[in-house]
Amino acid sequence: MLINCKDMKKLLRNYKNDVFVILFFLIFLPLFFYNLGGTSLVDFDEAWYAEIARNILLTRQPLLLFFNGSPYVEHPPLGFILIAISFLIFKVNEFAARFPSALLSFGSVITLYFIGKNLFTRTVGVGAGLILLSSVWFIFRSRSGNLDTVFLFFYLFTFYAALRVKKNKHWIYLTVLAFSFCFLTKSMIGITITAPIAVLWLVNSVRIPGREIVRAMLLFFLILSPWFFINYLNNGFPYFTHIFDVGLKSGSRMIPNIFEIGSSLTFKYLHFGIREWFYPTIIALVGSLAFVMKKPVLLVLYVWFLILFVGFLTNSKTEIWHLIPLFPIIGLFISYFLYQIVFYSERKISGFLTRDEANLERERENPGLQAGGVYFLKNSKKTVSILVFFLIFTLSLKQIYDFRNEVKLFGKDTSGLAVTAGAARERPEKLYLDNETFLPGAVFYSQKIVTYVQWLSPPDNDLKGIINASQKPFLLLTEKYRLNIDRIDQTRYAVLAEHKGHVLIRVSELK
Repeated sequence: MLINCKDMKKLLRNYKNDVFVILFFLIFLPLFFYNLGGTSLVDFDEAWYAEIARNILLTRQPLLLFFNGSPYVEHPPLGFILIAISFLIFKVNEFAARFPSALLSFGSVITLYFIGKNLFTRTVGVGAGLILLSSVWFIFRSRSGNLDTVFLFFYLFTFYAALRVKKNKHWIYLTVLAFSFCFLTKSMIGITITAPIAVLWLVNSVRIPGREIVRAMLLFFLILSPWFFINYLNNGFPYFTHIFDVGLKSGSRMIPNIFEIGSSLTFKYLHFGIREWFYPTIIALVGSLAFVMKKPVLLVLYVWFLILFVGFLTNSKTEIWHLIPLFPIIGLFISYFLYQIVFYSERKISGFLTRDEANLERERENPGLQAGGVYFLKNSKKTVSILVFFLIFTLSLKQIYDFRNEVKLFGKDTSGLAVTAGAARERPEKLYLDNETFLPGAVFYSQKIVTYVQWLSPPDNDLKGIINASQKPFLLLTEKYRLNIDRIDQTRYAVLAEHKGHVLIRVSELK
């Protein structure tokens, strides 16, 4: 069906507005990419994940993951595949290890804007995006070689694609594709998106033909089947049991004390993760209840928030970075509630200014005055949008300025482990490590199989024991103070590299 000129002009106008918004968000790109490789990878999980991705390039088996010569079975492969692709483009370094997280984090901000625009208004979408990118732990993990913000992008895009199904049923295939990628990044946690999507389709009266549903399900299993098949053959069914347990964070569940829920660790994590947006979150969650009848789609956000929050609240394994999927929902709630409050306040004020008793007679005598009042009311939404934007924009800039140093936006720092482990890379001797805490970094920066001393059999399983061991020569990564505490004879080893308390020594036979 041909599009008439009026519809075409509207489409172009909307397209131009979206481009303008995206260009505005590009101002914040340095927050994601500036100095991204300025610091060494951290143990755990950055160096761990980077080494797994590097092994994909070595083994050329993207669906079978390895770390330090052993199978890795904690997460599915997609996040590591993306890091491996980044290594191919930028070479193996810190910037490349963090690039997928940074890129897809920015993509999450843009996706959240489109979610807010389609659920409510463009202003709500922009505000939600600003709130997300000014949440300290979102940016902290965006600038880290982890899986959290990679997962978040696919998680949000799954919801956005489901939102578009109402207008075009073929979006169900993009919904399934994004959901599959959620599953291939962090497994079972992605299932939580199905409940808000179900409520969304119910509220919007979305009906999908049965054949489309069958095709979508087939697509889902088709995407996941290579990963299932290869890992079943190589690792057996217990591999999937473990993956699902990790994804669900199986373990001890708690029944929180309802009278002390505000002081729970989950609330503290949330407060620390979003900082100044914490109390506006509580106000918006409560205040938005007044608008549910007018805007039933708010039920979708409440279901989405509660499923995640209750899951985190009742699980003793919850960590602060696990809460990041809550941040976009919080952004939508705050932005929507603020928009409504400013809108109703502005209408009250404009109504008072244009329709008070003192002006009624003047309006009757001069219709132009009344027309001016109507014009003012017609443009009230534009006024509200500007006010809401500047409020959120100002608070976002303040928060970003406050946490700029926490997210390592400036400065360079090479760790002692990176220097000393890197010094072992080209050497032929076997490498031992005296502290398990530094195992991922030792493996990544040395690019060698590393043996942890404490894994050895007695008497070789401590510093003195390994120094006196018979299998010489070998390399040993340790810390200077440990050599001093154990009073290791300096004639027994040669220092090859030393930096910031870390030391690489070569142990050989006594002459």
